[in-house]
Amino acid sequence: MKYVVVLKEGPVQGYIAQSRRTRDLWYGSHLLSNLARTMAVSLTESGATLVFPHPEQAKDTSTGVANKLVALVEDAPEQAARNARRAAKERLLEDWRRVFKTCEKTCESMLIPEASALAEEQLDTFLEIHAAWAPIADTPMGYADALLEAERALEARRGLREFVPWKQPPPAGTHKSSLDGARPSLLRRERHVGHLWRDFRIGLREELDALGVLKRVGGNPGQFVPVPSIGMAAWLQTAATRHPALLAALKAECARRGFQTVSVRNRPWVEAFPYDGQLVLPERVAPYFEEYAVPDARQAAARFVHEFVEPLRDAVRAEPFPYVACLVADGDRMGRALEALARQSDGHAAHQRISRALADFTRQAKTIVEVEHRGVLVYAGGDDVLAFVTPMDALACAQALAAAFRATLEAALTGTHAEVPTLSVGLGIGHVLESLGELLELGRRAERAAKDAGRDALAVLMAKHAGRERLWTAPWATDPVERLTRDMALLSRDTQPLPLTKVHEVAALARRFPSGTTSAPELAELLSDEASRILARAEAGRSPVKLTPEAVGLELPTSPNSLEPPHASLDRWASRLLVADVLARASGKLIPASDKAGVR
Repeated sequence: MKYVVVLKEGPVQGYIAQSRRTRDLWYGSHLLSNLARTMAVSLTESGATLVFPHPEQAKDTSTGVANKLVALVEDAPEQAARNARRAAKERLLEDWRRVFKTCEKTCESMLIPEASALAEEQLDTFLEIHAAWAPIADTPMGYADALLEAERALEARRGLREFVPWKQPPPAGTHKSSLDGARPSLLRRERHVGHLWRDFRIGLREELDALGVLKRVGGNPGQFVPVPSIGMAAWLQTAATRHPALLAALKAECARRGFQTVSVRNRPWVEAFPYDGQLVLPERVAPYFEEYAVPDARQAAARFVHEFVEPLRDAVRAEPFPYVACLVADGDRMGRALEALARQSDGHAAHQRISRALADFTRQAKTIVEVEHRGVLVYAGGDDVLAFVTPMDALACAQALAAAFRATLEAALTGTHAEVPTLSVGLGIGHVLESLGELLELGRRAERAAKDAGRDALAVLMAKHAGRERLWTAPWATDPVERLTRDMALLSRDTQPLPLTKVHEVAALARRFPSGTTSAPELAELLSDEASRILARAEAGRSPVKLTPEAVGLELPTSPNSLEPPHASLDRWASRLLVADVLARASGKLIPASDKAGVR
């Protein structure tokens, strides 16, 4: 008898979001992906035929693996699932032992004496692996029906939660983890200055449990690009191109002080300044010096800013724009396509073809994000993508990912008559000093907004530092990148600029009407006339040419039968222009990623 086996690993989203450093976010995703890969390999060793992920993807360690696995198993599905779960838990313990060895032998006993016993329980209770299976009947729909039955059983099992009390009490006075506040910390209270406490960016008052230590110490310190460096990549490359001597002096001083460098492997845009980008933000230099235990940190930071940072900033003239885009993407209607493929005569083979296509897209995503655009790929597995990108490249990166996803899936589905899935992309743009959790939540909210806008769409959610949020969404079919590019030119051109004050006035006009306002024809006409007057009004020192709604891409409310309140189009236009303004400021007179001389 042949069975469909479905396994799902968790928790995923919560564990990834509990991050304070780029390394926490990346290694958390990397760890979960590797555990899923380990289960996939275990299933093949049990004689199973992998469906998701594709067998080639399970062997390719350069790609991510999603946390849901599907396989075909002969005769003993329960044993195959148990073997896979056991392999994942053993892999987790192996990773911990490696990290524990680093902490004990290299970090001068960074952990408390009770760390081993506490860690074993914390790790054992962390990983949740649920499995379900169903027999495949010898009918044309046998695979599809068995897969549906197994997935329903899996979801039912995941709804049951086990609550097990802690068996290993922590030492008296032990603090909880700083990342989630749930588990006791394993770090010693006495902190050493320098060495790997510094290299792994563990603060003097920071607390980490076994999962936190694993995320922080699991990777190599130099492999992680700090978020400020990603956000200001364009500015730093401009500085390197136009004022190489000043930037070289800054880099030499960073090297003299022993600041941690970032690997530029496969990321040529990092080469301009392979240190933490916050060092060009004067207000962040002193905290950074304190973290590195620089003697007389405040005074040393002031001299550092005066001698190296200010001359460079003055020379570049364009101020660094300290914002970063959190890109979150997810496939649209994947379930519908997979269901249609499952009901074909070669259901599991059709699923394998699409899993191969998803693996190809995962490989493309890394190149698109990290080589073609200035970003860092945190995770790409299946139809999910999480990355951080400099705002200047974010639109082009999102568009390239959506195009690659559609092209790859379209080729795999040729001749199947299944609907080709598309990719919805959210860009959450926030300040580089916001917590990673906040930035990640911005990206996820933007991705949900793209889904809510009808899928196959782009959503940009801009959160100014201590300011109001602005959201704009548009279907990919309307070419939103080209629309925003025209808006950016409109806001920055010299011949007939659109003053930002007019955008704010139109936004204020829309806000004066509550959400429940009716769409009366008289109101629509009033709003149209007032918006046109605002745009046409002459501004002191501006071009005498009057602006029209058509010239600035504003579609005025004119239809008396529209179900949408007449002020909604004004608010949507204002949101789009304010998003474009942020992107224009991020791009102002800097080197674009398409300029290969600047990138290389």
